Amino acid sequence: MKIQVLGVKRMSGQAKASGNQFEMASLLAIVPIENVSTAKFSIEGYGYETGEMLLDPECLEQFKAFKYPCALELDMELVNYRGKISQVVTGTSTPAPVKSVSNG
Repeated sequence: MKIQVLGVKRMSGQAKASGNQFEMASLLAIVPIENVSTAKFSIEGYGYETGEMLLDPECLEQFKAFKYPCALELDMELVNYRGKISQVVTGTSTPAPVKSVSNG
């Protein structure tokens, strides 16, 4: 899946309620605004908004070399997350940019 990516982030800490340690990561992307209209709720808009996708924390370093925002080809997997089947970003198949070397 190719998508415009704004950035990636990893969060870790201790949950207030349970006291358990946690670690999770997210990928922030640009997604089209989706118009919705039901009897009790509606969204009307034009353009794009920020979407958040689950990211495997172990793959965060793969995204370090890119200059954001950028278009990336994402690798995805289905996983059991909080009792539901969810898609998680497991990396990117877009080659990292090569830094130029100066002879100076």
